[in-house]
Amino acid sequence: MNFSALFGSLIEVTIVGIVLGAGLPALFALGIRLAHGPSTSDGGASSTTPGKVAAVLCFAVIILAIAVGILWITKGTIHQYLGVDIFGTEA
Repeated sequence: MNFSALFGSLIEVTIVGIVLGAGLPALFALGIRLAHGPSTSDGGASSTTPGKVAAVLCFAVIILAIAVGILWITKGTIHQYLGVDIFGTEA
């Protein structure tokens, strides 16, 4: 393995780590902020319909990432006991 291939792999792993390691918590924080809505002058908050829809989309992406992660971790067991090859990697 040469240096350029090693460096390219390092960059890919770093990008995925940043997206999944910091991106999902940031997306969760954005979803909470959108669900809460903007602050009003009297200290309260009111949420708008587009904000609620955007918050639901943020949370849906997070739930999908968690489900795919669990399936990826358990893909060998699922293939062994159920015979289903979810990601096409057990062939």
